[in-house]
Amino acid sequence: MSQEGLYSRLCALNALNAVFENHKPLDESLEKYATNYKLSAQDKSFAHALCGFVLRYKGALQDKVNTQAGRARDIDPPHLNTLMLMGAAQIYLMDGVANHAAVSTSVDLAERIKCPKQKGLVNGLLRNLIRGDTPSLKPSLPEGLVGLWGDDYGDMVAKNIEIASLKEAKIGITNKDGSWSLREEWQDLSSEEWVQDYSSHKPVHLLDKDLTGVTVLDLCAAPGGKTMQLASKGAIVTAVDVSENRLKKLTENLDRTNLADNVNVVCADILKYKPDQEFDIVLLDAPCSATGTIRRHPDLPYIRGQEDMDALVQLQVQLLDKAKKWVRPNGLLIYCTCSLQKAEGEHQMEAFLERNPVYKRQRNPIRLLPSDGDRDGFFIAYLIKG
Repeated sequence: MSQEGLYSRLCALNALNAVFENHKPLDESLEKYATNYKLSAQDKSFAHALCGFVLRYKGALQDKVNTQAGRARDIDPPHLNTLMLMGAAQIYLMDGVANHAAVSTSVDLAERIKCPKQKGLVNGLLRNLIRGDTPSLKPSLPEGLVGLWGDDYGDMVAKNIEIASLKEAKIGITNKDGSWSLREEWQDLSSEEWVQDYSSHKPVHLLDKDLTGVTVLDLCAAPGGKTMQLASKGAIVTAVDVSENRLKKLTENLDRTNLADNVNVVCADILKYKPDQEFDIVLLDAPCSATGTIRRHPDLPYIRGQEDMDALVQLQVQLLDKAKKWVRPNGLLIYCTCSLQKAEGEHQMEAFLERNPVYKRQRNPIRLLPSDGDRDGFFIAYLIKG
């Protein structure tokens, strides 16, 4: 096995440990370690695929490892357990990986992660998996998360959401003319296009076709999909986000699509932001648990727990209480999240309307589920200020 093959697996191992132990986003960690190990595009792609298999099949892989080890609990230390999951994933799920390569690299990695005394365990356990029957493994999500969806939608719908969330997402493309399409694989974008999932495209798509001269405050705007939609309809947009890095991407997207003239980009914390005007439309795509995007981010169930979700619900309340002040009379407040939990959607809106009787529903709220088609989970509410 080449050094590159070993480093691609070490990159995957470190990235998965960052997810499981430190609750760091997978993409961020993969990029960090791929850069550290100077991985080629091919080796980086391998590391990404290996992480995806471990995350989507973690429950089934863990059962196989624990059964083979003859124990009820996961192997200690945790990073050694993750190494075992990676080895099992290569043996059971990655047809292009030879079994001997899966075993030998895993044994080498045991030494690199300072578990030299466990090399025999790694070697023996993985070889026993190879000798055994080849199981039909099924991907799954943590039971607690599926249970939340069961409480909101019923067990059958929750199961369908789980199945849909475990399928890899295709690439959604929005065009300046308002059309939307799916692509099977990445292609270079024209100056008329940007990447955007169907569900994320929907809140602006449902507005009037012509927004010429309409003032819009786009909150939590980066990386700018909705900002570009609004600008392409002729709106005068103020796009606000707290992240300089994400706003850099937004600005690049605006320049590439020749839509920058209609947009004022502001880097600010919304809770401290003080605009000098009211707006015809305020769009709040609020920070959320993002469980509707698990198709593209299989690490999400492992980096956000119930406490994180509860904190996000409270943050959404604070942001809504800010956003409501910046809507002109008879103006429109749009609230949306890519969370599947009703606590961040339907229930959040019910509580807001109860606190703010000056607002009324313009239309019934929209709930999009991954199980309804090739799309992210999403919630959209349109409220008119009296």
